[in-house]
Amino acid sequence: MGKSQYIIKFGGLPVGIHEYEFEVSDTFFNKIETSEIAKANIAVKAKLTKQNNLLQMNFEIVGSVEIECDRCIKRFDFPIETEENLVIKHGNPLESTDDILIIHEGQEEFELSHYLYEYITLAIPARRVPCEIDSVHFKCDNEMLNKLDNLLSKSEEKSFEKKSENPMWEQLNKIKKFNKN
Repeated sequence: MGKSQYIIKFGGLPVGIHEYEFEVSDTFFNKIETSEIAKANIAVKAKLTKQNNLLQMNFEIVGSVEIECDRCIKRFDFPIETEENLVIKHGNPLESTDDILIIHEGQEEFELSHYLYEYITLAIPARRVPCEIDSVHFKCDNEMLNKLDNLLSKSEEKSFEKKSENPMWEQLNKIKKFNKN
């Protein structure tokens, strides 16, 4: 794997504000094995404020990612728009937190890939059913919904059959009936 394009070199920069722009696309997410995002078109504007003992990064992230609908599994483009902040300082890297990146003394650059991935992923809602948000532009795949309903009902039937075959369930059902009376 080659050198990352998401590295900020701050070693020779003067105190003040410095601006960077990054494009986050499909190739960025394809390098991450566990990523559920396959396609993306995101622009990141990063503003680095360098002070004597501290660096502050402000990120403006705008674009879209392709994800699956939780209801029908149809892929759709979800718009992303978020702002995040990160503080970078020197010290013991083990003391880093979500909002504060601590790097080794003398280190003059840092990698943003991990933070960009987290910021983009966290901008996606936990529940992804776009037809509930915009029923005009997005329609669920009814054919897939019907297939899922059929699979679910068959699964429930099999589950019920297994429960009724099990002698332990028979005993529990007797207890249930006895408690109702």
